[in-house]
Amino acid sequence: MTELIFGSFIAGLLLTFTPCVLPMVPIISGIIVGQGENLTTKKAVMLSLAYVLGTALTYTIMGALAGATGEQLQSYFQNVWVIGGMSLVFVFMALSMFGLFTVQLPSFIQSKLNSQSNGIKGGSLPMVFLLGMISALILGACVSPVLISFLGVAIAKGDALLGGLMMFSMAMGMGIPLIILGFGAGKLLPKAGMWMDKVKYIFGILLMVVAIQLFSTLHLVSELLLWGIFIIFLAVYFGVFEMVKENDNFQKFLKALAVVLLIWGTILLVGAAKGNESFLTPLEEPINNIKILSNAQVPLKKNDSFTNIHNMRELEAKQKEAIEANKPLLIYFYTEYCSLCNKLKTTTFKDRDVIKTLSENYVAVKLNMTDKSNEAMAEVKFEFDIFGTPAFVIFNSEGERVAEEPIYGYQEPEEFYDTLDLFLD
Repeated sequence: MTELIFGSFIAGLLLTFTPCVLPMVPIISGIIVGQGENLTTKKAVMLSLAYVLGTALTYTIMGALAGATGEQLQSYFQNVWVIGGMSLVFVFMALSMFGLFTVQLPSFIQSKLNSQSNGIKGGSLPMVFLLGMISALILGACVSPVLISFLGVAIAKGDALLGGLMMFSMAMGMGIPLIILGFGAGKLLPKAGMWMDKVKYIFGILLMVVAIQLFSTLHLVSELLLWGIFIIFLAVYFGVFEMVKENDNFQKFLKALAVVLLIWGTILLVGAAKGNESFLTPLEEPINNIKILSNAQVPLKKNDSFTNIHNMRELEAKQKEAIEANKPLLIYFYTEYCSLCNKLKTTTFKDRDVIKTLSENYVAVKLNMTDKSNEAMAEVKFEFDIFGTPAFVIFNSEGERVAEEPIYGYQEPEEFYDTLDLFLD
């Protein structure tokens, strides 16, 4: 949670140095200058802070609403159409950061908001606070690519408090130059220029990374193929095929970086063609092509260790079977488009020690929670208080639940094996 809040603040701080945010400085500076001879440093700071807190309130409300409705909204997100559509949105947002087009409110709406803002007198703190709230609406349209990203995190987490804190932190990050202005350090603020576009490009690259990560969860195409294409595009963008000026050391550095990216992107494409899935070792022989057998000759068959369960009746039958066999029962909850679930499937659940333990010492079942309209699955989810995937519930050999709360998240093969071994008699 702390990392997300800190990351939001840093993102807001970086947004300060974009053409979207810095031009808002004249608004608050006009208010401060308008105080005339009555202006003091304390009053200037208070006016700046009131303006920043006004923008922060707007963003906090947005974040809290996104987090509060997260669980309801997220229930509709786990399908190919929504995830694919969201990935496409992030791609368009990234392209807008590269200047291919501008994302903003219609001009007539912006004009209306601006006229209302200009009509607010800047002498009192409440009016400046209100000006900040209105300015946030205008500003939000310009920074919408980054805004959508963090609101998406709030929705995914389903936490209203986290959503509000993240957006509040982002607003305070964007408000840093305005608070500096209040202290009379306006001359220290950076001037608008081409360098500000470079900051936008960084956000564009980050948004493309998010789009690839999101789309990869669908497993429609090779993840290495997507990364390979993207990294080669980055190499071209950094000037891999361009001539470098002899005395331009920074261009030489970018050229060297571009060459490395071109080589690595090409390697990833080769790895994708071989059917590999490892980003760090793309040329390694794919695990599916290697015959791995344990000492007990346990074959690596698909879904070998788990039995599919579809309702409470089948689950209760498996619970009875586990007690009669004097074995612990492992219940695994997953969704088809859960990235951690797929990581478990391709790593932990393919480990031969894990396979052997599950096959010989456990009654292991799994439930596919992808279809949110499935009432039978919803009943199981409610029974075990499952709010996310991947999740594990374990009963000992006597049929008693070993922990009140489900075990959530990804575990490496060794860690998962230790967890299984912990509950064996």
